[in-house]
Amino acid sequence: MKIYEKILDIAKRRGIFYPSCEIYGGISGFYDYGAIGTRIKKNVEDLIRKAYLVEEYGNFTCSEIECPTLSIDSVWNASGHVKSFSDFTVECMACKEPFRADHLVEENLKISCDGMSAEQLTELIKNNNLKCKKCGGELNDVYNYNLMFRTEIAPGKNKRTGYMRPETAQSTYIAFKRLWEISRKKLPFGILQIGHSYRNEISPRQYIIRLREFTQAEMEFFIDPDDKYEYLNLKDDAAIKIMDKDDKISEISIKESHEQGIIKNKAIAYFLQKSVNLFVRMGINYQKLQLRQHKDSERAFYSKDTWDVEFMSELGRIEIVGVADRGNYDLTQHQNCSGESMEIFWNNKRFVPNVIEVAYGIDRPVYCIVESCYVEEMSKKGDERVYFKFPPEISPYVCVFPLMAKDGLPEKAGEVVDVLKRANLYVFYDKSGSIGRRYARADEIGVSYALTIDYDTLKDNTVTVRFRDTKEQRRVKIDELEKVVK
Repeated sequence: MKIYEKILDIAKRRGIFYPSCEIYGGISGFYDYGAIGTRIKKNVEDLIRKAYLVEEYGNFTCSEIECPTLSIDSVWNASGHVKSFSDFTVECMACKEPFRADHLVEENLKISCDGMSAEQLTELIKNNNLKCKKCGGELNDVYNYNLMFRTEIAPGKNKRTGYMRPETAQSTYIAFKRLWEISRKKLPFGILQIGHSYRNEISPRQYIIRLREFTQAEMEFFIDPDDKYEYLNLKDDAAIKIMDKDDKISEISIKESHEQGIIKNKAIAYFLQKSVNLFVRMGINYQKLQLRQHKDSERAFYSKDTWDVEFMSELGRIEIVGVADRGNYDLTQHQNCSGESMEIFWNNKRFVPNVIEVAYGIDRPVYCIVESCYVEEMSKKGDERVYFKFPPEISPYVCVFPLMAKDGLPEKAGEVVDVLKRANLYVFYDKSGSIGRRYARADEIGVSYALTIDYDTLKDNTVTVRFRDTKEQRRVKIDELEKVVK
């Protein structure tokens, strides 16, 4: 069994993630997060919040907002999504099954389809006699399919066309002038938004990697077009694989890549470095990360430069964050279409600000964490231990176990649970089965610390803290638990 198949088995069985609507046969592109997965996902979101809202010590201010996921069509006409937010689709003439055309060609011919047109893809499919993967039937011509979910807002004469947002960014852009006022009219400033987005994917696949409803965390960094980024400092870092738009590969640090002109924009280099460090902090394997610059043919026409951080998974290459210099295109488009000026006065000049965008997925990093932290371990006695080596900041719970379900131990364990909850820690209480089985269950879902309340606890108010990775155990006073665990 392949690693990702083992991961999916545990994910379903232990409530990390599993297909939605299972009792009705499910539907591709939709997954539920169970009790364990929800905590892991929320911890990922909170780490991103902490990185941008708390840990930016004076480089720039960053605030968080929350906007509706449904917007009127004017927003998406202005942004260009109604016209051009589409993927190449091809359908089987016999069974009508749709496929993502570029993926179909890449999988069968082992070539890159970046920058290819619908006509070029049709020609490749026809010339290479590619068939339907489901029934073997003939494939039709390739066409563009818009990925937005369209709906109607309000009934009767007040009815308007609306769209579920395919990204969080546009709701930040259209509120820019108000955000500028709230941010005390100073540049630079960042706006973070974490929330759901929706894309009617042609053929969702690979579990939570490609979903129709998913979570994003996007940070829009508003800047003066003449900004030199002197306040952003690149730290010394380890070498990483970097692939530029011409497919030239370098194995150097991000700091060196900027100094050598590979990543020319210092802000892009800064946010790439910040993102890589953040992913490693989440538990993602550094050795499987790489940076890739978008080719001119795949980059949006208004973007001056775009880079991705990618994870080289058992499932293939997974993009987990994109950093782009979007210029002032978005604000200018909304200014032109709404009639509302997006110009500001700053540094003795009037202009529309530029934007550096840092766009994280949340679901994809969750999968990359789970794959990176999956461990199969064999003891000297020949016993196998399978567990997730999540960092404590990602680990779903602290577990509390009474050694026995009698003699006042469950009641004392309840007191320990209360102590930990008052310290704003998430706690799971379990008294069923042997203590060894409970440790094994906690290990399997990646719990970093398990606390056992035993008969000595009743005497001296100490508990046994077991550390998942080493299985080390030590006694800790109950009134010191918050400090030790945190």
